[in-house]
Amino acid sequence: MAPELILCEKKNHVAYVTLNRPERLNAINPPMQVELFATFDELRDDNDVWVVIISGAGGKAFCAGMDLKWRDENPGVDMPWGQNYSSDRSRPGPVGSLPTEMWKPIIAAVEGFAVGGGMEITLQCDVVIASETAQFGVPEIRNVGAFPGGGGIYRLPRQVPYKVAMWMLLSGQFMSADYMHSIGYVNEVVSSDRLMKTAEKYAQILCKNPPIGVQTAKEIALRSLDMPLDYGQSAWQLQWDGIAARMRDSEDGEESRRAWLEKRAPEYHNR
Repeated sequence: MAPELILCEKKNHVAYVTLNRPERLNAINPPMQVELFATFDELRDDNDVWVVIISGAGGKAFCAGMDLKWRDENPGVDMPWGQNYSSDRSRPGPVGSLPTEMWKPIIAAVEGFAVGGGMEITLQCDVVIASETAQFGVPEIRNVGAFPGGGGIYRLPRQVPYKVAMWMLLSGQFMSADYMHSIGYVNEVVSSDRLMKTAEKYAQILCKNPPIGVQTAKEIALRSLDMPLDYGQSAWQLQWDGIAARMRDSEDGEESRRAWLEKRAPEYHNR
């Protein structure tokens, strides 16, 4: 029986997702990408999951990107995504992409290489914790004469300074964890033995907040990124067009206000 390509364990409102091909540095082949998409689709709809931590098995790599050997090893087998993929929840996207409209916070616990599709996965995470040995990069230009096709070409210039993004895209060079921390991409750099404990610390902080509030804040922040603030279809309209009311009128919203007034710890139920 083939080993599971994606492991998923749920505990105390946290889902632990593990990329599980350590013999290939967790490089993603099409079957693994399909399984990864299906896993995140399930987690998106699971009300008992409030935060996701994603990591790689084996200790040598978070994810080395796309498994370039797979096509030669599987001649004639089509990729499960088409050329015109555009954030379509009904089918998996190319290697390195995750389902869109995943408003639950995602924490990447990165050890070793997060390159190519692995870097693209971290670009879709909200928090990145890295070990001291972690390296980040999009080496497609020097490896296969291409650009990161799982969304990295769009997301990287939005998340790091322009000059850094262009150097990474055009050179294919890797960047250290300390450097990525210095430019604000990595939240914290820790030793390998503290990596998962630190990721769990961040998850526990998030779980103390009302989950609907956390998800609403993430949704508004991401959906408004390319919207004007004050003209036309503005970010303000997005905020007040029913999204903010979802939190304000929820049980968790009422519990948050009541607990603050009563000076006690709140009890949230994600509803």
